[in-house]
Amino acid sequence: MRLSLLLGILLTCLAACEVDRDFVTGEAVNLRFGVDTLRFDTVFTARGSATQSFKVYNDAADPVRIDRISVAGMTGVHFTFNVDGTMGPDARDVVIWGRDSIFVFVEAEVDPTAPESVSPFIAEDLLIFETGDRRSEVVLEAYGQNANYLNGFNRGRFFQPICQDGTFTLPVDLPTVIYGSMIIDSCTVRALAGTRIYFHGGIQRNLNLGGNGIFNDGFIYTLPEGRLHLLGTLDNPVILATDRLEEDFEESRGAYRGLIFGPESTGNRIEHTRIYNSIVGITADSLAEVTVENSIIANSSGAAISTYQSTVTARNSLFHSNYGNTIQYLKGGSLTLEHCTLANYGTDAAALALLNFSCDDNDVCLAAPLTARVTNSIISGARTNQLLFADGFNGQQPGFFDVKISHSVVRTDDEFLRSNDGIFRDFYGTDCTDCYNYQSGDPLFVSISQDDYHPDSLSVARNRAVFLPELPRDLEGAERDAERPDAGALEWQAGN
Repeated sequence: MRLSLLLGILLTCLAACEVDRDFVTGEAVNLRFGVDTLRFDTVFTARGSATQSFKVYNDAADPVRIDRISVAGMTGVHFTFNVDGTMGPDARDVVIWGRDSIFVFVEAEVDPTAPESVSPFIAEDLLIFETGDRRSEVVLEAYGQNANYLNGFNRGRFFQPICQDGTFTLPVDLPTVIYGSMIIDSCTVRALAGTRIYFHGGIQRNLNLGGNGIFNDGFIYTLPEGRLHLLGTLDNPVILATDRLEEDFEESRGAYRGLIFGPESTGNRIEHTRIYNSIVGITADSLAEVTVENSIIANSSGAAISTYQSTVTARNSLFHSNYGNTIQYLKGGSLTLEHCTLANYGTDAAALALLNFSCDDNDVCLAAPLTARVTNSIISGARTNQLLFADGFNGQQPGFFDVKISHSVVRTDDEFLRSNDGIFRDFYGTDCTDCYNYQSGDPLFVSISQDDYHPDSLSVARNRAVFLPELPRDLEGAERDAERPDAGALEWQAGN
């Protein structure tokens, strides 16, 4: 009898103690996580799933209670979790005893055949832990599409492709996703017709760069012995763009750094290629060389092409929606433009900026000869002057600023003609022959708002050019008038 009574009192006490147990809650809860990012590095070739796990620690002596655990649900990849026996998508009042831990199991369910606009290549989501007003997060990362992932999840890291017989050819059957940045050395990297290259990009830190190590990720960089050949065709161009293919990101800018041709990298070719969403489409450094033909660079947050004492040849190409100087030369170099359209709208900058010098933060300036030949082109934009020319010698050093434009539409104002101590006062007599100075209200393009840069039927670019036998067709493959072709990358077509 006494034993039964004693057991009853003991059980009652234990139950009461359990019910009345105090838990640390709200902002007083301090959790420690085994990882800050949980990665699912499986490349799915069919619909499937993978499971990863991590631990959450309570280092304090008292037990804690987590108000809520949930997945943010940011992407098309479906993440689910199981914590302490409770299956998501939502778990509440999860307890971790003092100086103890719990396992969290997370599963990624992927359909790599889903449309890319629904399921991104790199799917990022958040597993959220809420305690009062405090919110802790674990990043969830998974491959959302079946693609050629060159650098895994190594954001902010540089990698080199493994070349065989001096070449590395990207696959055509699957998109290539660059997560991080590619360095090309002693190799020619080729992208053939139909190749799609997507960059993850973003601001990253790599302490190997020196200083604070902060840089813009998502680029292809050629060293002196490296070269890049993007060889699309009219029907199957090479595409470079952000890896976010949802409709909202179609015209986004600055998603990744772009192409960088490093010092002394020569023999680079870009043909029938579309470069979208970059910071700068093409950067060419000291003595680098690149040829651009039948290509488009659009929706960049900076220049389409930016060079520093380099050689660029562009033919039959369109540059638009570039939110900086469309093409800019710093400290000289050589530029050839033939049948190109520079449409510089929506920004207070110049379509063509040519400088034969560059100054550092201490106002120490260095100069180099600049040569430019522009033929059969359109250089226009919203600002009344679309040419920024700066000769550091104000014409006193012949050959250091040698610019000739012919059979083109340009846009200048009186301020430009008075610049550089008036060395361009006879611009339309000596420097720009058979040119038309575009004025507000002149017909030019079909629709700037729709990014339709075909000449209007009454365009001042109509019949402005001279026939170049090596460019008998325009950017879209249409035949040019052999007698009086149009200036720019696109020939007028009946019905436009």
